[in-house]
Amino acid sequence: MGRFLLGVLKGGVIGAGIGYLATQVGLGAGAVGVVVYGAIGAVVGLLCGRPIWRQDTIWTSILKAVFGFALGVGATFAGRKWLGGVHIPLAFVPGASDHALPDVPLLFGAAIGMIYGVFVELDDAAGTTPQKRGTA
Repeated sequence: MGRFLLGVLKGGVIGAGIGYLATQVGLGAGAVGVVVYGAIGAVVGLLCGRPIWRQDTIWTSILKAVFGFALGVGATFAGRKWLGGVHIPLAFVPGASDHALPDVPLLFGAAIGMIYGVFVELDDAAGTTPQKRGTA
């Protein structure tokens, strides 16, 4: 349960942070939005789970980032197809009342980050062996 919540927290913060920056710059719709959501997946892959500086090899982090980019791009296309008419009227989120959910990087980026963050955290937790108490 702890890894699940850690994945939600880390992935959500990364996704919302990059989504907020994309909103402030004016990115999030069209082809550039696909790249923004792919970048969110890539950064989550690099930083969630076991981060890049703690990996045994750099290829593990590169594969997590590439898969995260592909997941972000795929989630963008799926979100635009199935959630294209969903509007969430939150006044404090920039652009949320004017655009559909997949075109609001602050919300949709956080969702992508949380989903992939949980996946990476649980995947990396499965590969570790717990130590016995009292041993170093």
